[in-house]
Amino acid sequence: MGYSNFKNLRQALERLDIEEIDVNLFPAIEPVPGSAWLLQTLALADQMPLTNEKSKSERLISPILLEVALSFKASITLYSGEDLYIDEKRDLSGACDFFLAKHPKKQVMQAPIITLAEAKDEVLDYGQGQCAAQMYAAQVFNEQKGKPQPFIYGCAVTGGDWKFMKLAGRQLFLDSKTYYISELPTILGIFHQIIKLYL
Repeated sequence: MGYSNFKNLRQALERLDIEEIDVNLFPAIEPVPGSAWLLQTLALADQMPLTNEKSKSERLISPILLEVALSFKASITLYSGEDLYIDEKRDLSGACDFFLAKHPKKQVMQAPIITLAEAKDEVLDYGQGQCAAQMYAAQVFNEQKGKPQPFIYGCAVTGGDWKFMKLAGRQLFLDSKTYYISELPTILGIFHQIIKLYL
């Protein structure tokens, strides 16, 4: 079962010995307008039922992250459904929904991982717990590969709701605000802001 065994944020904090700190992660955000392609893609998605995690992931979340990655394609690659195996006994293993890695396009994901996004159908707390565990694993992965990062960002997403987190060592900074897909330029702006921290 791996990461899916982390059923909520509290469980992830306790099992990984991480401290939660609630904070406004993005006090100043420069909105980034969506491209015509992205706006059309999301409008088309709205014409079909979004009834489960897979449909929301494919039709809403993936196009948004793809647009972000393409804006930085000389430096960033988006991966979907890649395995991240760190410690199976601690449930730090299995596939993750989305990674952004700091390197240009490669067939094999390499360190450093800088951002993860975990899709969940409705329960945002479940997504936060799972994403926190994946962020912790990514932090270890980067260290093992000799490319440690001072922090890693993550986002738990239901499609409509986007909750951002930042892991620095043993401290998990949880954004005090939840963003909604109706705030698309703000969500894109947040991802642009995050990626620019690594460039």
